[in-house]
Amino acid sequence: MNNQRRRASQRSAAQPISEEAQATVGKRVLLAGASGTIGTAFAVELKKRGYWVRGMTRHASGVTADVDEIFVGDLLQPNTLDSAVTGVDLVISAAGAPPGFVGARAGRYSFPGIDDIGNRALLNTAYEAKVRRFAYVSVFGGRFMMSEYIRAHESFVAALKTSGMRYQVVRTTPVFDSFDGMLKKARRGKLRVIAGGSAELNPIHRDDLAVAFVDAVEARESEIDVGGPEVLTRREIAEMAIEAWGKEPKISSLPLALAAYWSRLSVLRGGHNKFVSAVNTASAHTDLVAPETGTRLLRDHFAERVADWSADD
Repeated sequence: MNNQRRRASQRSAAQPISEEAQATVGKRVLLAGASGTIGTAFAVELKKRGYWVRGMTRHASGVTADVDEIFVGDLLQPNTLDSAVTGVDLVISAAGAPPGFVGARAGRYSFPGIDDIGNRALLNTAYEAKVRRFAYVSVFGGRFMMSEYIRAHESFVAALKTSGMRYQVVRTTPVFDSFDGMLKKARRGKLRVIAGGSAELNPIHRDDLAVAFVDAVEARESEIDVGGPEVLTRREIAEMAIEAWGKEPKISSLPLALAAYWSRLSVLRGGHNKFVSAVNTASAHTDLVAPETGTRLLRDHFAERVADWSADD
């Protein structure tokens, strides 16, 4: 039977679970952050495995995955969350403040406000509704790299672990999509890396992350770290991005002290942007190598992106 997609424009609160959903007893999921890059991949993977998925988002038009139901809610407005957890067995949160720079609306966003306090509101709502399980995607590096971004994630993880609910926490290295901004700049044939770009990491494709995440949920693993199948330096990633455009890489190095100074100046663009700049600077000179999983390579992702963008030109 085809999924019947219910548009949030038709209603703002979830209705009783359908007969189709009843066939998935124990596999009914509320997915917060369903319109995001990671949330979309999670929704697709969950549906592949037979889950009934209610995707929660602030803007229904942003949900592109074929979920069973769309629910409009806002972590910053806890009174919008009550109906979201009706009839579900598991809450998954991929919701958080934008990990990149934002514009004039920067005042609305903050990592502590959304990633921590907002997710706590959802956790409390789920607990009061007697939902049995809560799974959360966090950031790899929280045990050794401190920033407001990391603190917000780890603060919520601490609340989740002491909530009394069964939980799964998956800490991930950066997904490939997070390098798309750099890839666009690479079209010029020149890029700059911080402190020589010697820091290593193994970024992961969002689809490989989704598989690892749902595997962890189904295996009831409390906490795992995941990264992609290939360990690269920041410099190698920059070179790869330029080569994707068919150009000879020209890489320069930005001294760490100067990068840190510019990071502090980002406060002039708003508090959220300051924290984004700080975590970008910190991660640029910190090794972030998690247990390797998946099969997709960053080079192939870059090639696909360049092909798509070139076709649009």
